[in-house]
Amino acid sequence: MRERLAGGAVLRPSEHPIDESALARAVARLEDTFDARNGGFGGAPKFPQASVIEFLLLRGERTMALGTLRAMASGGIHDILGGGFARYSVDETWTVPHFEKMLYDNALLARAYLHGWQASEEPGLLEVARDTLDWALREMRGPEGGFFSALDADSEGVEGR
Repeated sequence: MRERLAGGAVLRPSEHPIDESALARAVARLEDTFDARNGGFGGAPKFPQASVIEFLLLRGERTMALGTLRAMASGGIHDILGGGFARYSVDETWTVPHFEKMLYDNALLARAYLHGWQASEEPGLLEVARDTLDWALREMRGPEGGFFSALDADSEGVEGR
């Protein structure tokens, strides 16, 4: 395991600058799959794509990024009672969550919501970021101070029961 993990330490970034046209093509490709009605990209199942949202915000593309953040926050994928976000929505409207919460998803989403707030100054986005981090600290921290990786959707040995 140590060997496998050490492999990532030898990776070096490219010395060539990022091609601006490639970034513009990536945004155009995202526009092709953007769900203007429900936010997000593509149809069901619909996964929150925090890295895509971050990329769009960095590119100054607020319509897709902020629209998706708002849609997820107001959908069933966002746990307004307990905090945090479910792993994905089984439908295209973010209404029906898959009842599983992943620490890494929520960490990335908290950051995306914070950056969405910085780009828009919409207080609701900051509230979602705080809510998500509060959930992680409250529900995902183990007794020794570390963090659990997920809240599973299994019940009685059955997925989603």
